[in-house]
Amino acid sequence: MNHRPAPVSRRAFLAGAAALGLSACGPGGPASGDRGGATKPVRHPYGETQVPISPRRVITLDPGQAMQVAVEHGVPLVASATLEADQPVPAYLPRPKQPFEHLGFGQVDVERLAGFGPDLIVGHTSILRDKYPAMSGLAATVSYANTANKVEWHEASLTVADVFGVRQAQQQNLDAYRARASEFRARHARLLGGRKIVLLRFTTEELRIITDSVIFPSRILTDAGVTRSPSSTPGKPSDTYTSLSPEQVGRLADADAIIHFSGGGASEGGQVSSTFAKYTEGDLWRRLPAVLTGKVFEVSRISWWDGGSTSAANAVLDDLDRVVGKLA
Repeated sequence: MNHRPAPVSRRAFLAGAAALGLSACGPGGPASGDRGGATKPVRHPYGETQVPISPRRVITLDPGQAMQVAVEHGVPLVASATLEADQPVPAYLPRPKQPFEHLGFGQVDVERLAGFGPDLIVGHTSILRDKYPAMSGLAATVSYANTANKVEWHEASLTVADVFGVRQAQQQNLDAYRARASEFRARHARLLGGRKIVLLRFTTEELRIITDSVIFPSRILTDAGVTRSPSSTPGKPSDTYTSLSPEQVGRLADADAIIHFSGGGASEGGQVSSTFAKYTEGDLWRRLPAVLTGKVFEVSRISWWDGGSTSAANAVLDDLDRVVGKLA
């Protein structure tokens, strides 16, 4: 079923955009109505869309797989959602082949996006849930499922790559990552087999154990052969985290080492720092075996939480190399 509006609806939208003073094309770019070229049908959670085989002006609406896969493969971005961080585009990604507009985190302004004259718009299902009809009035629009829908990160990356026409190149990247993870697992098998590790995330409100689940960093830990602590077991198979109150910090005593990061997405800054202090300045934290033996390691949320690409996965393996060297 094709959910794209009829042409008259699209003309009406663009007419309304013109009335609002919007340009139908971005700086130096063609109008979205002049896309032309060959297309291919792409089925996705919100219908079926005719997508340009060689897109020229792409907008990605999330900084996860959509933006990261696009940057990895030199897809011609004109605008993208980006992280609320000092580095809106993570440093582990290749340098973009061309500058593109940073839209910020979670912002979907239809009127603003119309001005870029896109021929392809891609975003995960959550960001497009209420915006799909309006977005598909601007250009070919494709939604994709991600870990929020219990879809593995690597599957989501291949889905997005297929939309962009770079699936084969993305598969090569995945094969190279898996080979590296397997080598890491074999090289550190003895040490990792004797250590139980817990992964923690400090949010603006609480401390969370990232459980052994579909979530991105958990899958990288599994690929690398890391043994998780019993407290990392989800209460239900679908749970991606377990919340801890300050009085429950003692549950982390089953871990030989702690890996942690603060924030994620749009959550960082003073509130997260306050949460970190609230949990780590108490006696329960200080008495944890991992704390007493100096086996507590901070890592970057930009790769561990906001990652969704092979570039991010390799950045996580880089951190694990550093951590493992200090576990003996």
